[in-house]
Amino acid sequence: MYFTFQHRNPLYQKCLITVWLILGLSYAFPVLASKETRPDVQAMTAFQQGHFEQAIRHWETALNLVNWAPFQRVEIMIQLASAYQALGLSQKALAILSQAEQLAEQWQQLPFDKAIILAKLFLTKSDLFLAIREDVQARNEADKSLALLPSQPPALIHAAVLNNLGNVLTVEAYYAKAVKTYSQSVALARQADDVILTGRVLTNLAYAYFNNQEWKAATNTLSAAQQAFESLVEVQSYAKAFGLISVGELALKCLSQEAMPRAQIPKAKHIAYQTFNTALNIAKTRDNPRLISYAYGFLGHLYETAHRYTEAMRLTRQAIFYAKLDPLSFFTEQNQAQELLYRWQWQLGRLFKAQNQIDKAFKAYQDAVDSLQPIRQELTTGYRNTSHSFRERVGPVYFELADLLLQRAARLNHNNRQKVAYLKKALDTIERFKTAELQDYFQDDCVIIAQSKQTLLDKGIEPHTAVIYPILLPDRIEILLSLPNSLQQFSIPMTINQIKDEVNEFRFELEDSKHTYFLPYAQRLYSTFIAPLNRSLRGVDTLIIVPDGVLRTIPFAALHDGKQFLISKYAIVTLPGLTLNQSQSNHQHHGKIMLNGLSKAVQGYSALSNVRDELESISQFYKPYNTTQLLDQAFTVDNFADTLKQTIYTIVHIASHGQFDSDPQKTFLLTYDGKLTMNHLEALIRLSERRHEPLELLTLSACQTAVGDDQAALGLAGIALKAGAKSALASLWFIDDKATVYLMKQFYQQLQENKLSKAKALQAAQQYLLQHYRYKHPAYWAPFLLIQ
Repeated sequence: MYFTFQHRNPLYQKCLITVWLILGLSYAFPVLASKETRPDVQAMTAFQQGHFEQAIRHWETALNLVNWAPFQRVEIMIQLASAYQALGLSQKALAILSQAEQLAEQWQQLPFDKAIILAKLFLTKSDLFLAIREDVQARNEADKSLALLPSQPPALIHAAVLNNLGNVLTVEAYYAKAVKTYSQSVALARQADDVILTGRVLTNLAYAYFNNQEWKAATNTLSAAQQAFESLVEVQSYAKAFGLISVGELALKCLSQEAMPRAQIPKAKHIAYQTFNTALNIAKTRDNPRLISYAYGFLGHLYETAHRYTEAMRLTRQAIFYAKLDPLSFFTEQNQAQELLYRWQWQLGRLFKAQNQIDKAFKAYQDAVDSLQPIRQELTTGYRNTSHSFRERVGPVYFELADLLLQRAARLNHNNRQKVAYLKKALDTIERFKTAELQDYFQDDCVIIAQSKQTLLDKGIEPHTAVIYPILLPDRIEILLSLPNSLQQFSIPMTINQIKDEVNEFRFELEDSKHTYFLPYAQRLYSTFIAPLNRSLRGVDTLIIVPDGVLRTIPFAALHDGKQFLISKYAIVTLPGLTLNQSQSNHQHHGKIMLNGLSKAVQGYSALSNVRDELESISQFYKPYNTTQLLDQAFTVDNFADTLKQTIYTIVHIASHGQFDSDPQKTFLLTYDGKLTMNHLEALIRLSERRHEPLELLTLSACQTAVGDDQAALGLAGIALKAGAKSALASLWFIDDKATVYLMKQFYQQLQENKLSKAKALQAAQQYLLQHYRYKHPAYWAPFLLIQ
């Protein structure tokens, strides 16, 4: 089995991952030795040549027409799943592997050959779970495959299992352990005389060295991988070409690192140049447009890094030309080369920009963003690398285009129509990214379901309301201020690294209720994000903040102008995006409320001693027949689900430990007997057959996100969308104190009795605590955000 880490593009990864998985295993363990006309053999031949759809058809024909023994059927299903994965159809692949596992469970005994097949099955599942970003399950399947190996397994399957284990260790950032494991795998692959697997494990080993910043070891290992692939014979040319491309791309990645010693740079350049040129010659011989496009494109990038723009432009245009020759996929109903197009169009945009050909750069960047749209779902269900977020992998395409648009707008007068057009295009570009980023986090279509075709600006901003839209660029912050009758641009000369440091320090100090060390940061951030807008904010009483990146981790309510906090002057609403909000809220003051809470210590989590008081203080504002309460033993997963199915509630309030993590698989709300995942919450609320309107309000009063974890904060910002609620009231950090009881009591009282909007009700509740002698520190009232 083979998994390549150096390819950041998920569709490209999927293609390479599965080709190499099959090529690594099937040579040692063919399905059956047979005549050339047998469909299983035809399938393997097609797969080895990169014809994945032909392979699928042949394997499905084999399964339908031939009466295989159960162990043979399982092997074919493993290969079939891998072919689907190569096309990016991960869920289809997973379904087939699950069927294969059910079939294997019928085996009464596990003799040597069946144990090997089962190890291959778990090995393949582990690789697939890595591809769909479920790292914990990938580890579980990897451990199963290792445990199933007999005492003296064949060297090749042993090498493949260890290679996969190295992949998992790399994902877990245990690079030293990964190096040791890969080294064992290389020795076994060489013992088995499998050059392809040897080359691929060496590439993985080089990537582990790369992550550990062992530059000399990385380049030496890449050189060894290059030699392995170049030794392959003609019949293995497809694997040879892809192997060389993977080596060259990792060499390029090494060259992009500032920490790489100058002594290693010539060798890395030589490796990249040689591997891409050799791969290009092979690809032309095979007349394979996709391979040709990869080779031309990466060669163009190599010349781009050397500032040889004329050659880089020629090569990049060639890459685009051949990418467009890639045929439409029957199974995915889209051009599999779209991911190539966006990559090379983005590269072309960078090259135009470097040569100050801005109009042409606009066109190339826009083409790249447009090419991303059809494949966005595939990109967002790709392999999760713990050190590279979706923002880092794909975000630069959008932000570089927005940067060009904003620079153009900045040169025009305030009232110029073209300036407004540029600003709106920049907003639209970042909005498209925000949609893709949330879809990536939640790994489903909840964002698409909830996404409005009109932005908040198109619908019209309410009087006395302003929308603040920060865009964090590498060298500055752009703030777009939207008012009922204008769209204004402000540019702040502050680098993204500077703002990250300032924000993280502010958040860290803000949680300390015993000191006021946060105050200098609060004032500086106010000077950065609010003070430049003050003149335009006259007459405004409500701010809608659309935070970006690390800004999602802080409450703007706690910014300070030297005299007062921002919440003292404005009601504040948080939006994940201008198009990412549910229909207009129209709060039903006489609707039904469901109160849920956990006051007892369960599952290793501490007791929440004030939860009972919190629920009782809220219930007094609702009539008994409109209130349902599930507390402690009553707040189980099943009771919660059954209660939601029986009654349509306007508000669902949950006072229990909630954790938002950069990995959505680790995001949950604690119940008495288990954990309520975001997918389960969505299924119960959004997807309820009886619910025709979104939930009016979801309140999570005891959530927490880690300082500096903007991915976890992204999940919190998108919770209303995920759950199918018009609004969510949630906390950035957990306060186990009576303060939460007081704040929630005030919020619901203002909402029900005084008939305030949710934003104004939260402002009043926070101002109430601000006046309380014990709870005036923002650690008590600032973490609560109203998200719409």
